[in-house]
Amino acid sequence: MDLSTAQMQQISKDLIDKVEELAGLPSEIRNTFNNAANSAIVRYVLRNGDEIIELGNKFADAISDLWDKFTESLKGLAAPGFFISTSFDWADFAAKANKMAAELEDTAVKVDSYWQGSAASAYGTAIAPQRTAMARVGSVANSARSAMITVGTAGIAFYASLLGIGISIVIEATVEVLGAGTGIGAIPAGIAGLITAAKFAALVTAAITGFVSILNSELTQAQALQVELDNPQGFPSGHWPTTGAAGFSDATVMDGDADWSVKTA
Repeated sequence: MDLSTAQMQQISKDLIDKVEELAGLPSEIRNTFNNAANSAIVRYVLRNGDEIIELGNKFADAISDLWDKFTESLKGLAAPGFFISTSFDWADFAAKANKMAAELEDTAVKVDSYWQGSAASAYGTAIAPQRTAMARVGSVANSARSAMITVGTAGIAFYASLLGIGISIVIEATVEVLGAGTGIGAIPAGIAGLITAAKFAALVTAAITGFVSILNSELTQAQALQVELDNPQGFPSGHWPTTGAAGFSDATVMDGDADWSVKTA
């Protein structure tokens, strides 16, 4: 398993864990603020239980809204890992195609050095476009690899940023819930909670807005790949170049007039 794929899998696991924690926070917030509103010091001294409950509900609703944004973003969680993994498949394919193109070049040199005859001449003429076509296959495969790795790494960066936001939300909201438990600190904790929710809502919105640039990147990469696929170079009339092998059936090599003969000079 490559590092990027493993990294994305870990980010996915951690992000899902944090979203699950986030899902339980609204209920915890409401319970804590309700308990604070019903505490003795609030009921008999501060007498602001209704305000505490109202703040707690607003705090909980704000966290619920954040949870909705996170769950919506999780729909594409598997995509970056898929793109990264697929890019390595294309890299292997490109390497094999480029190796075959290089081997065809070596073969052309050997034919010219050791063989003569009509078939040998035809082979020497045909092998250059064969090599060009195979090199084009390698180029297309490399373009696919580049597109996959570009989109995949952008996706990893996006979900890593969401993970960082999720961790911070859980930490700060938990602190504020603890602060509300005393009753006396419920109002400041509720106000702080709303500020926290608003702050992170802005960060999540910014991250999702940034995700639009990833989608634009996908479009750009798809267009570039389509241009590469539509490029006719190396494929005359949109087909693989002919080998020119038809009509050469004389397999003798020593009589001096065969299709294939040992080169004498």
